[in-house]
Amino acid sequence: MQNYKHTFIIVLTIVAVLLGYELLRRKVGSFAGSYPFAEKWEIAAPLDSVKSAIVKLKNNDPMLFPAQDVLQFDIDHTGYYSKVDFYYEDSQQVVKTLLRERKSGETTLTLVEFEKSENGELKKMNRDFNYFDNRKEIKKFERLIYDEIIEKLNGSAIQSRTKAVR
Repeated sequence: MQNYKHTFIIVLTIVAVLLGYELLRRKVGSFAGSYPFAEKWEIAAPLDSVKSAIVKLKNNDPMLFPAQDVLQFDIDHTGYYSKVDFYYEDSQQVVKTLLRERKSGETTLTLVEFEKSENGELKKMNRDFNYFDNRKEIKKFERLIYDEIIEKLNGSAIQSRTKAVR
């Protein structure tokens, strides 16, 4: 009987810690930066090259972009990032991303949030998804967008030393 109480307390403690972690991750997030819930990738290419690769991607796969005639890289409210939106046709979501050139000459690609086309509902990356849905969205983004950008950069004869920053 004593052994069951001990096991029950251990299991209960583990569950409480996991639930507490998930609550803090969703509600508090990170305390630094303008986009604390975003997922980031570093691309070993200058910002202009990454923008050119995105324009090539739009020319090859226009369905990956929201209905726009001209691709614009507007500046966000912080003044540091260029905004670019992609589109998932299967889930009818606008994928909001940011680009920023680093002093090292690399470019940071930041996945910020998803917006449903039909009702405008926003879901922030790393906050509004559970752990498994978060991983699923990251893999989908890497497969449909990030890998395609890297492929276009490699096609442009730019050495691409890439790494995911997490």
